[in-house]
Amino acid sequence: MRPIDLALLPVVWIPTLWSLRKLRDAPRRTRVLWGVWASWTVSMTVGVPWIRRAIDAATGIASGTNLLVQLSGLAAVALMVEFVRAMTGRSQDRTSRLNLAGLAFAAAALTAAFSVMPRPDGNVDLLTYSDRSWAGYLYWMVLTAYTAVGLTASAVLCWVHGRHATPGPVRTSLWLMRASSVTGVVYLAHRAYYLTVRQMRWNIGEPAAVAGTTQVLLAFTMLLFAVAVLWPSVAERREKTTAARHVRRLTPLWQLLQHATPEVALPLPEEVRRHNPRLRLYRQVIEIRDSMLALERHFGPAHALAAEEELRAVGLSGERLTVAVEAALLTYAVAAELSGSEIQSSERCRLKADGLDLDAEIAWFAEVAAKVGAPEVDAAAERLRKSSPGAHVGEAPGEDRIG
Repeated sequence: MRPIDLALLPVVWIPTLWSLRKLRDAPRRTRVLWGVWASWTVSMTVGVPWIRRAIDAATGIASGTNLLVQLSGLAAVALMVEFVRAMTGRSQDRTSRLNLAGLAFAAAALTAAFSVMPRPDGNVDLLTYSDRSWAGYLYWMVLTAYTAVGLTASAVLCWVHGRHATPGPVRTSLWLMRASSVTGVVYLAHRAYYLTVRQMRWNIGEPAAVAGTTQVLLAFTMLLFAVAVLWPSVAERREKTTAARHVRRLTPLWQLLQHATPEVALPLPEEVRRHNPRLRLYRQVIEIRDSMLALERHFGPAHALAAEEELRAVGLSGERLTVAVEAALLTYAVAAELSGSEIQSSERCRLKADGLDLDAEIAWFAEVAAKVGAPEVDAAAERLRKSSPGAHVGEAPGEDRIG
């Protein structure tokens, strides 16, 4: 088996078989995409030399597998155009009649040319086929022209819709799809040039070198297309993984606050909890905010100064100090709420999370959560608890913002 076959066959077989499991309930766009991969899988697998020779020997038709390979390629191109139309919202769940007509015409022309062209046995490589008949030339040019038109149409659709798409995985996928289509057109132009100059019997160098260049261009085209198709799914998986990681990091802080303010937490369906980490993360952030609002009456600027002094004494400074102070204040506020303390600060101490955007807020909450339960934080919270009973410490002067 050739190295190019070893490289390409897994690329087409793995997604084809993997996506077959959920094909019945999949949306139309996914089914069309599966058709693209299935067509290419058949085309590339049948095109492997030893498989091609075995089929030709069994059927008794010289190079009969060549026609099967190329018809599968035509079907893949037509389906790819439909996939791009569906991806860009142009299809409205209907197949293009022009696309179907073009496929039917190209398939008929290809079959007619195949029936009259001199055909070698399966041992002769398609690109370096040496019987230079005009029927053979027409056969290859019909295939090349149809594929080029399909790729050009896909590139134009991706260009038009990619410019206006919202930045994100879909837009990236459209740009990658366009790059794949453009690379495919370059591959076809290279192939058409080779076939033309060979038909004219011009000297263009070693056929093996030309075939190698063509195979590299084809592999690059397939790789770009595979990345373009898989990119939205990979990006979604990455977002879910990131959200799940944030949920785990915020959980210590969330659990601490829920002990004192269980009323702010609303139960989520088990299905959502298991399969929608992004929604869990947003709910967790909202519930942490609400808990902080409910507990902030227990501490003021003087509490922040006292906690800062206590934590600075154990060697904390800078950002680490700011994080530890906020964790200590929240730990103290939870203890005060659970003890039924009616003491309220007459001044409010703004926490650092106030005014941050969502991403920065998540990052800050994660840092605070990492300090929840730390010995120095618990010690500072305990010191605040012992110094607070009976005293309105919130009225003391001091800074009104942590950090």
